Amino acid sequence: MRCRPAIAMLLILLLLAGQEAVRAGPRSTVRGALPISIGFQSNTDWLLLVARDLHLFERVGLRPNFVKFVAGPPMIAAAREKRIDVASIGSVPFIGGLSQGVDWVVVGINPENAYGEGLVAGDGSGIATVADLAGKRIGFFRGSTAHFGLMMALRQLGIRRDQVELLGMTPAEQLSALAGKRIDAAMVWEPWLQKMVHEAKGRLIVTEGAMGIYTSVSVYAARREWLGSNREAAVRFLRALLLASEVMQENPEIGIRSLAREMGIKEEWAEAIYESSPPPDLSLWVDSRYRYSLVKNAEFHRRLSYLVTFLLEEEVIAEEVDVRNILDVSVIGEALQAREAGR
Repeated sequence: MRCRPAIAMLLILLLLAGQEAVRAGPRSTVRGALPISIGFQSNTDWLLLVARDLHLFERVGLRPNFVKFVAGPPMIAAAREKRIDVASIGSVPFIGGLSQGVDWVVVGINPENAYGEGLVAGDGSGIATVADLAGKRIGFFRGSTAHFGLMMALRQLGIRRDQVELLGMTPAEQLSALAGKRIDAAMVWEPWLQKMVHEAKGRLIVTEGAMGIYTSVSVYAARREWLGSNREAAVRFLRALLLASEVMQENPEIGIRSLAREMGIKEEWAEAIYESSPPPDLSLWVDSRYRYSLVKNAEFHRRLSYLVTFLLEEEVIAEEVDVRNILDVSVIGEALQAREAGR
């Protein structure tokens, strides 16, 4: 759905006013702004980055505090210690957090990034397809969505764990190791896919989506206790993302520039990421037929149960976790209603 021209132009002018205005710090146009601490990573979080850079969180009446992490697993401790209220986090560390006592719920999907995560082979590695991984050294981040994607890919090809050498390392370490030929391949997410291709002479072998692996997406997770006491803040958080979605539908270049700045990559790389992994359509989260619906017992909910089984087998989590009530579709429902009422 395209936003009204006047709204789109206003938001565009806010960005074009200059980076100094963007960096000037948060400002609210609504009296009594509600505080919110948001954990995020430098990944393909189009809507959060646009909302941050255009101060859309402030304009819906929030006072945001952004806490940046290198990956999902470190967010678990931050959520447990109540240092963040909402996290943009992978589904694997989200489940890991549940197993470690973090009582949080999914209020959104960010984004449907099955095509923004995949396998990169190093120059001279001899890897042309996933079937060539046997006998190779593969870098991955344990407890991440890429961990799940890698193991599912190996299972699909019938490659046993003892037939490969799996090396746990951060994405930055994977990039260095791939360039130095200390590993043969890496399973990682954007922007590291682009960095490995362009900076380490790697070659993208396959994305998870191309292999039919869709569970390892990222989610917007809110601490249940915080959500119970700050529901209006959570609704406003999603309202800001809805505004960002309208901006990007009108002018994708705004998000591409925001992503390139955040990730420290060239805009043409960010444009390639956009083509393979565009922003989500938030209105679909309430549709039970949608692959990533937040409706209880829809496909995504069932897939999370499969994910728990996998994490138990991989010993990423030590015991079964209850996923029956970890999706909350009502928050986006209220945000969508508020948007329609505002129009």
